[in-house]
Amino acid sequence: MLNWLTKRARRKRNAHDIYGSIVALSRSPALYTQFGIPDTLEARFEALLLHVILFVSRVRHSDEDAEPMAQEIVDLFFADLDTTSRELGVGDLTVPKKMRKLATVYQDRIAQYGNAIVAEDRDDLSKEFKQIVYHDDESAERHATMLADYARNLMRELMQTPLEELRCVHERINEQQE
Repeated sequence: MLNWLTKRARRKRNAHDIYGSIVALSRSPALYTQFGIPDTLEARFEALLLHVILFVSRVRHSDEDAEPMAQEIVDLFFADLDTTSRELGVGDLTVPKKMRKLATVYQDRIAQYGNAIVAEDRDDLSKEFKQIVYHDDESAERHATMLADYARNLMRELMQTPLEELRCVHERINEQQE
């Protein structure tokens, strides 16, 4: 029994550290300067969501403790969204309704981004980013393509990174972007 508790505590700690990497990468200035992601609450949510999807996908491709670890990361993501909604002044009675909408958006993005990322389809992913992140702005075509390349390269890098090193992968990636 103690082994199970120790394993669970370690998994929670690792998930928390990985989520820290996700947040750090989604806040990277390069996303907003080089890739032209608008500096709005909605666009920041989309950047965070993209990174959550990439990391969770990577964790699920692992052999060891994959699904519980992935679920811990998703749970942390939604707990963070809940806290942020409350800090932004969303009322206690409205938060559950907002969280259901965000859960639907999460599922939609998994469907929209997931297939393109797995298939490494740059054009399809770029089209999705142009529509969702850049709101079909014709001038954002180049930025959408750059963001698609970033997502594909990040996914490749995550797949090559051992699970225990995912929690500090943001440091290595931020150094490469500089």
